[in-house]
Amino acid sequence: MNITLNRLIIASTLAAAAATTHAQDYSNTLGDPGFTGSYVAGLTIHDDGSGESLFAVGSFNIAGGVGGGSQIARWDGSAWQPVGAGLTGGYTNAVKEFQGDLIAAGYFDSASGVAGSAKLARWDGTNWNSMDAQSEIFLNSFWDLEVYDDGITGEQLYIAGNYGDLNGNGALDHIAKWDGTNYSAVGGTIGGAVPLIVLDLHQADLGSGNLLYAGGRFLTFGGTAALNIAQWDGTSWSAMDLGVSRTSGFAQVLHMTNWDDGSGEALYVGGRFNLAGGASVSTNIAKWDGMSWSSMGDGFNGDVQELVTFDDGSGETLYALGNFTESGTTPIAGVAKWNGSSWEAMSDSVDGSIFTGIVYDTGEGESLIIGGGFGELDGVAANFVVALLPAACAPDLTGEGDLNFLDVSAFLTAFGNQDPVADFVPDGNYNFLDVSEFLAQFSAGCP
Repeated sequence: MNITLNRLIIASTLAAAAATTHAQDYSNTLGDPGFTGSYVAGLTIHDDGSGESLFAVGSFNIAGGVGGGSQIARWDGSAWQPVGAGLTGGYTNAVKEFQGDLIAAGYFDSASGVAGSAKLARWDGTNWNSMDAQSEIFLNSFWDLEVYDDGITGEQLYIAGNYGDLNGNGALDHIAKWDGTNYSAVGGTIGGAVPLIVLDLHQADLGSGNLLYAGGRFLTFGGTAALNIAQWDGTSWSAMDLGVSRTSGFAQVLHMTNWDDGSGEALYVGGRFNLAGGASVSTNIAKWDGMSWSSMGDGFNGDVQELVTFDDGSGETLYALGNFTESGTTPIAGVAKWNGSSWEAMSDSVDGSIFTGIVYDTGEGESLIIGGGFGELDGVAANFVVALLPAACAPDLTGEGDLNFLDVSAFLTAFGNQDPVADFVPDGNYNFLDVSEFLAQFSAGCP
């Protein structure tokens, strides 16, 4: 590389300005060895007295034959640990903190052998406890939990699923609430000629008060026509326009989250549908602003299982996780990032299903923790759980945390030696395109 090019790079560095590109990597710290079995279905953060930790539930055992590591595990900072003697038989779908304890819900036979703990149990930090769900019958299962204050009865735990009774009460089916002692109804139940189930609960305030949203497979809720999604205001259920549906086959809502993209707080809904409010929308994902539905780019060619907001270093945005391989003509393997107008691929490959995600720092920076039934994600070997790390600051070649002349010098040296660190495009070639991209990212700065 000649002196003229050196001078050009240095001079351009001081003046160039362009959009930055942040490279991101996956870490298998959580997934090596991770788990054996089938999948991770849910993740949450909880302090059970041993310090704030990441908890995972699903259908798995802790790798290495750790005793009691069935269906639920706690990350202690270096390894997955059992939670009591674990949950036995079946699988676990959801986990949630309520009144200082950790609640597990699913289709398990018992929690550490405790009588009356089938399918719904409470961990107090030392022992598993029965919640007197009386839910041993074959057909009952629980799928999601949410803590919500309706402004009338106070904060309670809302329980969703496809159960026909709860606590011996046949009037409590598909959705109910628990105040820590007693179970009660939530404005009626679901109906319709589809396989009935409530799969997801989420609370959000879109500007007219904090509401509870319920999604799943149903045609009515509390006697009100509501296609697969409805909202609860503490008194009654109401429809969200015409809800979401499909032109053929049954539709379902799998997950919801709220986020402000700059135009106001809105509810983002993922699942399996291509109609919202009776009109065509982006396949399997849509936005509800409190009044009407709108599309999110081209959507996806498979189910959206989870929606998570995550700041990768370039600002908080929405991530979609699921069983999809494309958004329009863009190949995307299960992990996608919303850029304001379209979905960007955050993974080139995955060898199984992705079911859940949560933002947490396990010691590698605030990361997007992803769980599912995979053994490889974006070329990283990981058993059911992996972390998408914050974006690296590519032009910080000295690793000092800021950009200065030393980084320019390091780039010049690497470029002259055709070191891969200087392949900023990257395409395996070392030319002015790499110089231009380095200048753009240097000028934009690091988050």
